[in-house]
Amino acid sequence: MKHDQASRTARLVSNGLYWVSQHARLGVEVPEEMLRYTTEMTRRIESGGRFLGTSIARWLLLRKCGIVQALSIPGLYLHQVLRKRYIESVARTALAGDTKQLVVIGAGFDTLSLRLSVALPECRMIEIDHPATQKAKTAALGEFELLTGSCHFLPADLSTESLASALARCPAYDSHSATLFIAEGLTMYLDEANIRALLEGVLSQAAGSELVFTYMDESSPGRFDFQNARIVTSWWLALCGERFTWGVREAELPGFLEGSGFRLREHRTPEQMRVAMLTEANRNAVIALGENTAWATPVSLG
Repeated sequence: MKHDQASRTARLVSNGLYWVSQHARLGVEVPEEMLRYTTEMTRRIESGGRFLGTSIARWLLLRKCGIVQALSIPGLYLHQVLRKRYIESVARTALAGDTKQLVVIGAGFDTLSLRLSVALPECRMIEIDHPATQKAKTAALGEFELLTGSCHFLPADLSTESLASALARCPAYDSHSATLFIAEGLTMYLDEANIRALLEGVLSQAAGSELVFTYMDESSPGRFDFQNARIVTSWWLALCGERFTWGVREAELPGFLEGSGFRLREHRTPEQMRVAMLTEANRNAVIALGENTAWATPVSLG
């Protein structure tokens, strides 16, 4: 991404969730609270909240989102809805137990930590993101009409700073508290050295800390694309400075994690999410394939 601009991909994801929520058939796949907060976020990041003020403006945004998806990665938005629902289920499971701190890395315009901070005020929520993207998000939150609880925002560029170093700068972070780290839609923009550093950073935190992350399934050596991506997608990502740079084959993921002291606790592919999460009416809907979601636990936890 361009260092002085908010991530275009973060905006695309937020608008994509809104597109699904407004779709006549797919809208039922977006939970009510996610719908409410996504709509509010979309209002705020699109021209200061004025863009969605009329039915024509909303139609234009939805039309644009539909065209972008059709020309780039068909089924991308529905895939993102499902991965977010799965990640939220993991977060709620963890925070209902001994884990009382959540750190979302590269949150973009996602609303998970905002919603959980309202639902679980006894837990601590922290977002780490690139300064430009986080600045745009916090500006939007200043005009929010929905409750956002107490979420702490830490600007950091983890391509140049370690996770441990960033957390050390955050007064709200409790280094003695078991923490669930979430890295959604992030690892594909890093290199292997940065991925290893991220895993080592989580491993060095309080006992009981875990990591949920998404990753690209390496389709061929050095190729990390969605299976049904149009060729224009790579051009667009390159133009935005957000080209995919890392991935790993699904079969090789457990070994990769073990090399950094982790074991694979749970794993979900888009097809598995389709079967487990989509309503019967949408079971055969087009969904983007190639990005999987993993829940990793330090080997020391057994």
